[in-house]
Amino acid sequence: RGSRLQVFTKPGMLKPKHIRFRALEKVKVRPRSLVQICLQRIAENFLQYDNLTAKLGRKQLEDIYAMLDLDMPLPEAALRISDENYWKRRTQAKHPNAQVERHGLSWKQTYLELELQQALERVPITVEYGNPELEALKQQVMASRLYIYQLHITQFPSHLDLSFIFDALPALCTFSITYGNKRLGMDYERAMFGMKISDAQYLARDIRVSQTLVSLSLPCNMIDDELVKVLMGGLSYGHMLTHLDLSHNKIGDRGARRLASLLDPDYCLQAVDLSDNQIHANGCMHLGAHLAENITCQVLNLRLNRCEDNGVSHLFQDMCVNKHLQSLNIACNDLTVRCLPYLNAMLAENGTLIELDVSANPLHQEEEEAAQGAPAPEQTMSSPPEDSLDNGEDDLLAGLQVSSAQLAVFAKCVMRSPALLRVDLRSCGLPPELHQRVSTAVKHRELIAKGIPVEAYERAKEVAEAEEAAAAAEEELAEGEEEEGEEKVEEKEPETEKADETEKPEGEEEKKDGE
Repeated sequence: RGSRLQVFTKPGMLKPKHIRFRALEKVKVRPRSLVQICLQRIAENFLQYDNLTAKLGRKQLEDIYAMLDLDMPLPEAALRISDENYWKRRTQAKHPNAQVERHGLSWKQTYLELELQQALERVPITVEYGNPELEALKQQVMASRLYIYQLHITQFPSHLDLSFIFDALPALCTFSITYGNKRLGMDYERAMFGMKISDAQYLARDIRVSQTLVSLSLPCNMIDDELVKVLMGGLSYGHMLTHLDLSHNKIGDRGARRLASLLDPDYCLQAVDLSDNQIHANGCMHLGAHLAENITCQVLNLRLNRCEDNGVSHLFQDMCVNKHLQSLNIACNDLTVRCLPYLNAMLAENGTLIELDVSANPLHQEEEEAAQGAPAPEQTMSSPPEDSLDNGEDDLLAGLQVSSAQLAVFAKCVMRSPALLRVDLRSCGLPPELHQRVSTAVKHRELIAKGIPVEAYERAKEVAEAEEAAAAAEEELAEGEEEEGEEKVEEKEPETEKADETEKPEGEEEKKDGE
């Protein structure tokens, strides 16, 4: 055994003698066992064996999976291999930046979803049915059908009917697609961007057939009111949808009016993103009217639209009735001081809004207020009376001079709102002191809600500001030293030039004497 040899003597002697081979004891490499050789052979011819799970043990299967080739055809690997360690190695080799947390904490699901997304993004513009590439894609879809839960297609150059995906994937929950090509260079063509009517018809049919789709995202598809009308043929049947993203499109008032019907009690939308569209006051009014009776929507994003004061004022009136919306983004909608009375009334009556974004709106313009005068606060459906805001508490705006009465009421409403934890007032034209005080009050309320001590936060903030000031001072000193060095070099240059000029005449005189 090993480096020893047992030698038995005569039958009468019981104790064997061991002969030691010291040369063999120094050998560190041992020949592989017969079991390892067999497992290696099975791994090399893995596709020729069936039902290995019933013939081999768990440890032997793990050894085989560890020796498998990572370039095995995907349809065969998806059907035969379920070992997470194998799919982890394959995913990290092909997609080193993949995050398994975004794919259900399953490496197999991560790899299959990423591979299918890339395969769809590589589909050429013109594809004929019966093409070998298309057949291979369908085979890949069928092999990974039980592990595809979400698809995020960032570019889809073709206008192929995707019904073979929705029909074959019984667990597809999240679907996002952008028609067009990202990088065309000089091969730009207008027809290569955006969704066509045929694409909208195919997608409407797929949404109507799907029974598991809960999140739909169609950003940057140049969707207009006509395409919204076609898509509503499928969205009207999407009673399972909870998230709808139609941002960065060309949806106008008519499209917003049709989409507002999805906020009726028959549906369960929780998040609606209509940012960067062409929705004006009329569309915003219809969204607010349907939002008043809605009990499921929690997030509404209308950033980068054209709602203006008229549409947003009706939206704020309807939000006084709504008690379920938690996040509202109306940034970059050209809102002025005229909408502040309705905003103040909404903040006073609504107790569920947690996040409010009104950034990049000219809420305060001193020149216009001086020329026209700010509107007087109303007591019916505008701002709450100032007496109700003071109710015995210290003035939160002590020491600040606010020229607009409505702006002062708005600041008090934001600072005293019990539910509002995040507010964005950047680029609104507010005085810096007022902006700082309002933001600080809301931030302190958020810290208290999270259980974080306010004093510790302020101390950490002061330390960070001191470090930034010290770093800025060091940079200024370094720049000053560099400038001084440059000035010294510039002063030396004229001196050298003068010395050269004095040397030149002497040289010329010597030449003349020589001549």
